[in-house]
Amino acid sequence: LKWFRSRVWEGGPSTCRHWARPPPAGAAGGAAMPAAGPESTAQNGDARARSRTPSPGMGKAPLKRGAPVQFFFEADASNKQANLFRPKGWKDGTGPALLQSHGWMEGTLQEPFDPAAFDASDQKTWPVVQPNADLAFETRAGQRAASMPARPVQRIREAGAARAPLLSFVFVRWGGKYSAWMDEQETNDGDWGKYGSPPSDEYMTALVREGLFAHPRLLEDEGHRCSFEVFNLFVKSSVDVWELCPKAPELAKKLKGRKKTLFWMLWPAEWEDTGDPDFACYVERQALFSGMRACEAAGLSAGFPHPGDLFELITSKSWMATLSLHPLARLPACVLVTKDKVLTDLSSAASDALAGMEHIRKLCPHKVEEGDPGAPSEINKDGIKKGVVKMGWSWENRFVSVWTSTSQLQARLKDMMSQPNCTASYCIVQEWVDFDFEMRQYFLPPCPVVPGARLHPARIECNAWGERSKESTVGQSHASFSKLSESDCLEKWSQDKEAWESAKAQATEVGQFLIAWLMAANARPVPMIRLDFMCKRIGPGKARVIFGEYCEMGACCLGWKEGPPTIWRAALDAALR
Repeated sequence: LKWFRSRVWEGGPSTCRHWARPPPAGAAGGAAMPAAGPESTAQNGDARARSRTPSPGMGKAPLKRGAPVQFFFEADASNKQANLFRPKGWKDGTGPALLQSHGWMEGTLQEPFDPAAFDASDQKTWPVVQPNADLAFETRAGQRAASMPARPVQRIREAGAARAPLLSFVFVRWGGKYSAWMDEQETNDGDWGKYGSPPSDEYMTALVREGLFAHPRLLEDEGHRCSFEVFNLFVKSSVDVWELCPKAPELAKKLKGRKKTLFWMLWPAEWEDTGDPDFACYVERQALFSGMRACEAAGLSAGFPHPGDLFELITSKSWMATLSLHPLARLPACVLVTKDKVLTDLSSAASDALAGMEHIRKLCPHKVEEGDPGAPSEINKDGIKKGVVKMGWSWENRFVSVWTSTSQLQARLKDMMSQPNCTASYCIVQEWVDFDFEMRQYFLPPCPVVPGARLHPARIECNAWGERSKESTVGQSHASFSKLSESDCLEKWSQDKEAWESAKAQATEVGQFLIAWLMAANARPVPMIRLDFMCKRIGPGKARVIFGEYCEMGACCLGWKEGPPTIWRAALDAALR
């Protein structure tokens, strides 16, 4: 009977996804308001009768107009005209705005409702609920709703139900000037796919629909359906994120879930705020990581992409230097050069960088067998003559400059550290790597990890970079990007299957150390991490693999179309542990 109710009358997981139905004509704000389905037990009758009823909720007895109920409120927070619930007591005005888009709320039936006639596919049969007058609603732009009209909803339950939801879920998201690039992207090999990038509205809408509404523990929590609430914390600037620090304890009190998690849908940057929409969703990294740590100190875990300390470590790229001393990391020699040295003694900054990389390469050389080309590049086999200057907290190959001489290294250092509004305190100098293509391995480590157990990538994707543009300036992408299938890679390698398998095996082996190193930084295993490797065929049946970088949870999945929902499930599983 329980299975019959959940599958036939409560509609199972598919019914819970009917949340995006359009509101009836004339609905305020045009928002898809409460789409929830009747649940709970009858207000009258014994428990045995309630358990047998094939009703969508509130028992099988018809309910009169005016009956108090709880309804599952839903609104699309990506719709800028949608009315969202404003929690009582959250300070208005400046600073981050907290608005709820999903959760159980109190209301009153505005029409008689017969549970026996309920059909999830026919909105005319849904209960019509008027939200209680003490519930306040407004748009993400701060426009208050004078009143909320009664709406058909898909889920109701007994009024006054006090059971706390299993999960309180908070999107920390961009609420400032919006840029078209966040949702409107040109289709190409380097795009983010149908879900968009993590800071985009379309990504978060899909995460709710295919993540939260698809998770079995949230759909069915000991007989209670839709056991979660979703809040949206809108920030318009780095200052808003700073202001979140003292408000973190207050935020924690607003969340009723037995588990609480924040998904940080922002990117850290080493730039002062400019107000330019093209930099929407980028937040000064000191503000972002301070905000994350303040929330964690208030008991609000960072479920996406990673806890603050680990997220900062991964995106800083400082590990490129520290790990280049470890042979198991398979990294090119690398050093960090500070801004003050570049601005006060450019010549010494460049010579120190070269000497440091030479010393690291002597201490930690790459394995080269007789007949192999130089490693990690042929041009540097007798001394480092070529490399790159790059910045931490940057993406998409935009702040990567190549140098081929000492004088050019000096020029690249000066260009990188003299950019207007740049707050970076150091840049990264790395020796050159020869490679044919990149191999990206996506790992979803189990929790807890079995000591000594070998981890395998859930997915492997490859890509190639085109010829680097000499005209591109700092801050622009310097090369074209193309996805590669396995057959494309084999074609590049003259159908050398043995070399291909060797490259995969080497990358996976290096990945064991790299993921273990992340566990040393934070004992809780990452739900997901992407490891990028540079691969080169160096002879028949032989491949060389050099580690490129860690990429945080939420990084582009390239051709892995099921990647984002798979990652969301892993992140939610971790949040519910």
